[in-house]
Amino acid sequence: MTLTQRPVPARGVRSTAGAGYLTGLFVDALGSGLYLPLTVLFFHQVTRLPVASIGLGLTLAALAGLAANPVAGVLADRFGARRVVIASYLARAVGFAAYPLVDNFAAFVAVAALVAAGDRSYYAANSAYVADLAQGAARDRLYALVRTARNVGFGLGGLFTAVAVEFAGTSGYHLVAAGNAASFLLAAALLAGTGRRAGRVRPAERARAEAPGLLVMFAGYRRVLADRPYRRLVLAELAFTVAHQVFPLAVPVYAAVVLDAPAGLLGVLFTVNAVLVGAGQLPVLRWQRTVRRTHAMAFAGVVFIAGFGTFALTALLPAGPAVTVGLLAATLLFTLGELLHTAPSASLGAGAAPPSHRGRYLAVYQLTWAISAILAPAGVTGLVTANPHLLWLTVAGLVAVASLTVLRLAPRLPAEAVWPEPAGEGERRPARSSVRGDGRRLARR
Repeated sequence: MTLTQRPVPARGVRSTAGAGYLTGLFVDALGSGLYLPLTVLFFHQVTRLPVASIGLGLTLAALAGLAANPVAGVLADRFGARRVVIASYLARAVGFAAYPLVDNFAAFVAVAALVAAGDRSYYAANSAYVADLAQGAARDRLYALVRTARNVGFGLGGLFTAVAVEFAGTSGYHLVAAGNAASFLLAAALLAGTGRRAGRVRPAERARAEAPGLLVMFAGYRRVLADRPYRRLVLAELAFTVAHQVFPLAVPVYAAVVLDAPAGLLGVLFTVNAVLVGAGQLPVLRWQRTVRRTHAMAFAGVVFIAGFGTFALTALLPAGPAVTVGLLAATLLFTLGELLHTAPSASLGAGAAPPSHRGRYLAVYQLTWAISAILAPAGVTGLVTANPHLLWLTVAGLVAVASLTVLRLAPRLPAEAVWPEPAGEGERRPARSSVRGDGRRLARR
């Protein structure tokens, strides 16, 4: 590859592995959708523990589950991401099968921590597995298909839960637990039967670059932290993940308390967001396939900022239909920002990671979602109740800095990470280039 060309054409998704993987992922999401809409109530009905104890137990379990993230990165590099994804399915299957047996707080925390560890391991390893399955524009498409499948599965699972609880009463919650455990087992079986040859770098080849020993394996994270461009990319992604938390956390309070909007409108806004996120991934991706991923993320930031500005300006509108229109417009902009950010972000994080340490790199990259899920609830809800305008200004400022950061990183990241598709015949790019410490070609200005 010359210094003035985009990367060579990338292979597509391995069809057999991709089909089995996506089917299992849909089954997983379908099972998870059974309990997510009623999380606290689900655990209360299944375990009979007080609601306050369940809230505390879930928080402790989530904190414990964070430790599984770096472990999953190491294991993905050592043994392959596919095996770690299968293990995460099995861990959660055991956890949900055990929930009906829980009869005290300590047992609940232990089981919830096992499920949380499975969740955190899954997200770290799953991102690496997608990167193993596909390259280039095919990788963007697979990430988009993953999110679409999960959204559809979550939605259908929620419908099944409503039916189970309505007609089966308390026993319906036990059916939900059993159904979710079964969905994880089926997802593990589907993935175990496919995709054995996926991945450019075999686990054994990754392992040969490292001496044996647990401490040495974890020392590989020093390489991630020493990679300054990637470190800046992770910080930018953290700002974007905080922005994603604004809609579910701040908008309900802002609409109901500040704007005095009707409660029924909130359901409409969330339905619009969910439907468009599920249906809009691939259409947006078709537009993005010839755009640098760094620039696509920056444009997503601009749209996010426009959405936050529209939410803020809605407070100046007269009550009634005008507020409804303002909230709907802001929701559409926010949803478009989500769509524009998701696929290029995932592919940029995967492409910028060296294959030998991809598991560790993506474990750190995925950790941004866990950190924002811990920090955002208190920060976002605190700001929206104290000073809503300060909330919109703060999140807009964070996203603006993140957008400028990814733009400045474009010449510092590998070309195959920045560009989703190879250049056309004879297409040339400006001559300036750089080379990372691992010798890979970098994108040009």
